[in-house]
Amino acid sequence: MLIKATYVPINVSAGATNDMVWANMEVCNPYTRDTGINDNVGIGSPVVKVNLIVRDTGKPNVALAKRLKEAFTRIYLQPTEFEGVMEIVKKGGVEQMTFTVFDAAIPEPKAQLKAS
Repeated sequence: MLIKATYVPINVSAGATNDMVWANMEVCNPYTRDTGINDNVGIGSPVVKVNLIVRDTGKPNVALAKRLKEAFTRIYLQPTEFEGVMEIVKKGGVEQMTFTVFDAAIPEPKAQLKAS
């Protein structure tokens, strides 16, 4: 099921070698959570790597990664809305939730005011 989720972009990576193509980004939640138990300290948001995928082909979305790169000064460390699919997958016998990104709501650049 297609959903919209807000994350804070930390970095974007995409490229190709002779035998592989990739497009992903690392994000964190836009809110912090206190996870300290028994007087232990644990606050913040874990960093998660999400894949940028072309919805129709299932292949890495290098074009989206380039759009995110061009807008990175506007979205870096800013809550940004992404559209994708949330799934529960098994990794090493453990169920984990993953989010695959198909698109992003990238804000338009702000108009520059001219000095008079």
